[in-house]
Amino acid sequence: SIAGWRLRYRGDPKLWKRIFKKDRVIKELVEAAPIIDAVWKLVDDYEVPLQSSASVSPKEKEGRFTFVDLASGKGYLSMFLSEMLPPEKVEGFVLVDKAWPMRNMDRKPHHISAQHIYGNRTDINTPKEPAATLTSTSTYYETWPIPMHTSKQDLKQKSDLRNMKKRLFDTTDRKST
Repeated sequence: SIAGWRLRYRGDPKLWKRIFKKDRVIKELVEAAPIIDAVWKLVDDYEVPLQSSASVSPKEKEGRFTFVDLASGKGYLSMFLSEMLPPEKVEGFVLVDKAWPMRNMDRKPHHISAQHIYGNRTDINTPKEPAATLTSTSTYYETWPIPMHTSKQDLKQKSDLRNMKKRLFDTTDRKST
């Protein structure tokens, strides 16, 4: 996981320093280890039909997991899992935290920065690198093996919980196709 992060952020040393503080990453990994183990076992034991990742229809996506990372903070758990889990079995991660900025709104000082997920990258290919490397995309979002999406939700607000239930957990509307 960490090697993938280093490759991803190597063109932005300031962002790398903000994301990778050794003590912080070790703390997050220790806290996440039991969850990573449980999720790994769940996904590993799950049989999903083989499908082409280039063109996955909505019907084929039904057989893949979407994980909701509640009170995600910066999203270290999802970042670890995105690097570790097989993309053919996992559709994505939804990082839920009240400190994320609202979508398409300017970030305020009290918001978590989503630069490490959605930020723009600089093309830093060197002549020794093949053209189709991790560095050939324009945003960090495109570099994650399994996509991550942020969602500003306050888990203490009943209205936010109702909206999450409707949008993330109710499957009646999605399975009627």
